[in-house]
Amino acid sequence: MANKEHISALVDGEIQDKVLLEQLGRDPELSDTFGRYHLYGDAMRNELPARLQLDLSDRIAAALEQEPAIVASASPGKSSPQPGQVLRARFGRLAPVLRHAGQFAVAASVSAAVIFGVQQYSQSDPQTPVLNTIPLSGAAAPVSLNYQADTPERMSEQALLEQQRRINALLMDHELQQRLRQN
Repeated sequence: MANKEHISALVDGEIQDKVLLEQLGRDPELSDTFGRYHLYGDAMRNELPARLQLDLSDRIAAALEQEPAIVASASPGKSSPQPGQVLRARFGRLAPVLRHAGQFAVAASVSAAVIFGVQQYSQSDPQTPVLNTIPLSGAAAPVSLNYQADTPERMSEQALLEQQRRINALLMDHELQQRLRQN
């Protein structure tokens, strides 16, 4: 009987054995091993076809045949369980998880509906939705994607210098990283 090392050597082209080739033609298990080794080689060389045809039906059928049959039989002294009892026995531990998942789903959908409703209700300009909020300080501040509180005219000279310092530091770090990558 041929071992897997001989089959691997045959696939790699290291040996040429007519007896082994005849055994591969007769034995489906060896033939499957031979095919798998060729598939492994194609995968390592990145030469796999666009669609692989894998036939798993024989393996699944064999696994089903080996699976033991489950037969429901009622004992003469005991009555068979009611369908509700079976469901409670099977899903008893799962019920709290499902209940929490349902509560989470309801809370998420209510939150989404409220957010969508507030955005639609308070939308004054169709181009820029703004939601006015009143913070703890008591002054209203608009919240929007394109709202900028600190425009360059309002920024102090010190804040501008700090911003430029940060940008320069980021640019220097980027340039250093590029130099390190080139080496």
